[in-house]
Amino acid sequence: MSLLVAPEHRPTLREELAGLPNRSRGVAIAVLALLALAAVVLLARGTSEEGTRVVVEEPIAFNLRYPDSMKRIEDDTLFHLERKGVDEFIVEPLELPAYRGDVGGVLPVEASREIERLRERFPQLELVEEGKVRINRVAGYSLAFRASRSPRLYGRLVLLPEPVPGARSGVKLLMLATPKGGAGKARDVGTNGLLKTPYRSLRFGTEGP
Repeated sequence: MSLLVAPEHRPTLREELAGLPNRSRGVAIAVLALLALAAVVLLARGTSEEGTRVVVEEPIAFNLRYPDSMKRIEDDTLFHLERKGVDEFIVEPLELPAYRGDVGGVLPVEASREIERLRERFPQLELVEEGKVRINRVAGYSLAFRASRSPRLYGRLVLLPEPVPGARSGVKLLMLATPKGGAGKARDVGTNGLLKTPYRSLRFGTEGP
């Protein structure tokens, strides 16, 4: 077997260990075994899902994950997470009016109506960015905004219809974050901080990835 190892790759681990006293060789093998085990554990952690997984079945089925440090609030929304004074994640039902053609044509119109509703809650609201978005291959429409300047509060509203032809139902995702929640600007909401986990993990239906 040693003939199969190129000279530039010598000495091999076996040759290195063979040159050690029996006691030292045993210790070295034990250390290497522990390092290998630690690598396997870290790899398993890296590929496993973090946080809590939740499934909502009615009136529209979806599932997502969220960090354990976020508190679930029981209210009349479909799903609500909060870290008081830091960030917030709210899921509400989306009901679109009757339309013809692709749903992408009606979403900007519905988004303009949603902005007016948000202004009732945040009189200082300033729209920063809007446009198409995809969440786990589902097409939607996103609005990024500044909710207030003092205190600094930023938000993102995403309209996400079900991925079926002619869909009129779906979910509205409202995310709010302060600088403590990782939002230094409106575009950071949902892309930085803990809000990224529920936002990017949301899927329609009851089955996760």
